[in-house]
Order: sequence, then structure tokens, then C-alpha cells
Amino acid sequence: MKILIVSHEYPPIGGGGANACMNLAKEYSKEGNQVTIVTVWFEGEKELEHKENITIYRIKAKRKHLEHCVFPEMLDYLVKAIPFTARLQKENAFDICQVFFGIPSGPIGLYLKRKYSLPYVIRFGGGDIPGFQDRFSFIYKLLAPFIISLWKNADALVANSQGLKKLAENFYDKKEILIIPNGANAVDLSQQSYLDAGKDENIKSERKIIRLLFVSRLIERKGLQDILPQLKTISDKLLNEEKSITLDIVGDGPYRETLEQIVKEQGISDLVTFHGQKNKQQLPQYYSQGDIFLFPSRKEGMPNAVLEAMSYGIPIIMTPCQGSDELIDGNGYVSQTSDFEKSILQLCTNDKLREDMGKKSLELVKNKFSWGNTAKMYLEMFDKIVKE
Repeated sequence: MKILIVSHEYPPIGGGGANACMNLAKEYSKEGNQVTIVTVWFEGEKELEHKENITIYRIKAKRKHLEHCVFPEMLDYLVKAIPFTARLQKENAFDICQVFFGIPSGPIGLYLKRKYSLPYVIRFGGGDIPGFQDRFSFIYKLLAPFIISLWKNADALVANSQGLKKLAENFYDKKEILIIPNGANAVDLSQQSYLDAGKDENIKSERKIIRLLFVSRLIERKGLQDILPQLKTISDKLLNEEKSITLDIVGDGPYRETLEQIVKEQGISDLVTFHGQKNKQQLPQYYSQGDIFLFPSRKEGMPNAVLEAMSYGIPIIMTPCQGSDELIDGNGYVSQTSDFEKSILQLCTNDKLREDMGKKSLELVKNKFSWGNTAKMYLEMFDKIVKE
């Protein structure tokens, strides 16, 4: 099958959606499919790249930041990508187009379908659904009729969690929305090279210093500001257990300065370390050293960072945001931010519970949330659409 993927974000650009795009493309190619990706160029990246059965085209459109973009940058990509993908379709005669993010990439799918009868599937990312991001509320209100047309004409609409599906249905409920979860690649913990002397697979659960970990973009929606004020109390209570905590914050963004000020005001600078933005090659060292993964986000699709933490055998404490219903099943807690203190203390003071929940995280990734399983669901859907 010849698969065209259109996404304005692809590693190293973007976050969870870009990561999903990359991993699904790899899995499609493993199954013998020819995959072509049209994304945006960024300084240091090749405009054209071939990897086995994958061809990546990076269009030179406006893009100032790796981790985020604004609407004019999305529009510039869209304007340049439409004629580019049309030329590719004439040259390659693709069987199906997978669109990552209905906005900005959806119009490309609609255009190719109307001009070349190429079926397209929209894979929602979260921010492309009206009502998900307050900062785009006015623009989405103006674009609502057009967005409905994009969704209505798509051959399939896919959300990555039950919660994201419900959010999409709140906007438009006249078309079926399928659920195909995000994935992760299970890590062989026995092959990990732990970077600190106290980190060893056999004594991980008995460590005196419990390393809390947060990995994501630093924006208000991620909710770290709700957790930081609880750390001093948690630290004080752990003194009786002869244990202590640290929090590693991996990521960057516009909210970092505010979070750093909270840390200073709370007097917890000795407990919290801001590591900044890290690439995919650098992230394993942080995941492999983490003991408990915190994710206090207020709204998500299905958070890739949580899945990645699970793939390293880390127990999870997350808020009841989208994705939590599927991701937490004996491998952690779904807690309101006000209850994070209680959940953190339970895992810090119960070594066996922490170890068992970590093992459950890894088991869930292997049996339920592998990228291979996710890609299989997409490929079965693609095959059905193409044959219709």
C-alpha cells in the first residue's frame, strides 16, 4: 500500500503528535508499505530524506520554534503543502492519505480527495479539536463550518482516547469517531545503563531518594503549578521514613519562568531541577532514572509522555484528563491535583507497591499499547477503506 502522511509536525519538531507520526510510519514500513511524509522544514534538517520504505519531504514554511507554532505558521505550511502534495499524488498515485491534526493539515486531505478521489483519514491530536485550547477559541469559532466539512468528508475520524472522542463529539456528533490509542516501545530494562550509582534494577524499589519525574512542554495546562506547593509537605513527611524526594522537570516552554518563581517562593529549590528541553536521544537517561512519573495535566489527547514513562516500568500518577481511563490500570493512580500528595506518599512509602505498579506499566505497554498493535489497527482500517 502507498500511504501519504501529511503532518505539520514531525521529529524533531513538535510533541506527542509528531512522535506518533514517526512511530506509525516506521511500523507501516515494517509491514512492507511505502510511506511518504510531507511535513515542515526546520534548520538543520534535510529537505528530502529516505529511510528504507519511508520518504520524508520537509517544506520550507515559516516555523520559528521546535516545540510550538502559531496560526500564521500553520497557514503558511498549508498554502505551500497543497500544491506540493498534489504533485506527489500525480506522480505516485497514493492509496490513502493519513492526516495528522485536522487543523492545519485537514484541508490538504479534502483537496486531494476532491481532485484525485484519494481517501483520507484524520487522526486527531487534541489541539485541533474546537474547545481543546482556549487560545484558539475565536479562530475555531470562525472556522467551525469549514472544520465540520473536513470531518464530514473524511473517510474516517480517529481519536486516541475515549476522552478525546467525547470532546470531538461535543463539537460534531454526526459522524462516527473511532478510537485507536497511542503507543510506546517497551524498554528492556535489563539492558539499560543507569547513570547514577544508586540506580540498579534490583534495588530500584528500595532507594532512599525517590526521584519524581515530569516530562512535557511547560505550559499552564500541564498543571505543574498545582503540584509544586505540595512538595515541601511531602518531603517533611518522608523524613520519618528516612526517605526523601527530588523532582526532575524535563521540558521547556513559556510557563517555565512562572514555575521557577513558584519553586523559589515555596523554598523547594533543593528538591526541584529544571533540565530544559531534551531530544529523543537524551530522554532515556531521565526515564531510566525516574521512580514515579507525575502528570497533572488538565486536558490531553492521550499523553505520549505517560506512555513513554510506562515503557520504562515507571508507576504513574496523573489527573483524570483524557487518556487516563485507558492508561491507568493497576499501574498507578488517577488523582485530582489536590490528592497528589496522598498518592505520592503512598508510592514513596510502599516499596513493593511502587515496584509492582512499575511492572504493570511495562506489561500494559507490551500487551496493549505497543506501536505495532496501534499500527495494525490503522492498517486494517486503511485496507477496508481502500477496498470499498
